[in-house]
Amino acid sequence: MHKTSALLGYHILATDGEIGHVDDFLIDTTGRTVQYLVVDTSNWLGGRSVLLSPTTIGQIDSPNKKIQVNLTREAIKRGPSIETADIDPAETLPVVWIM
Repeated sequence: MHKTSALLGYHILATDGEIGHVDDFLIDTTGRTVQYLVVDTSNWLGGRSVLLSPTTIGQIDSPNKKIQVNLTREAIKRGPSIETADIDPAETLPVVWIM
């Protein structure tokens, strides 16, 4: 089990190479379940943030701060962006970090 805040900045590795890093999370309204990882792919897709389901995670490499997902870079590119996803605001809440 990993604390979500510890995963911020982890690099996302698709099955065919790196594609971005974890920028945020969308959490269900109960605050207990991560619905999506928000992945910043600006270095690969020109500034687009995409959503990845936690079910796509294959392995988390904490020492190297990397998350391996079971998707290709192309599949991630074709996935929903944070701007275009059809998510009911009542279903999810962005994570708010309290310092």
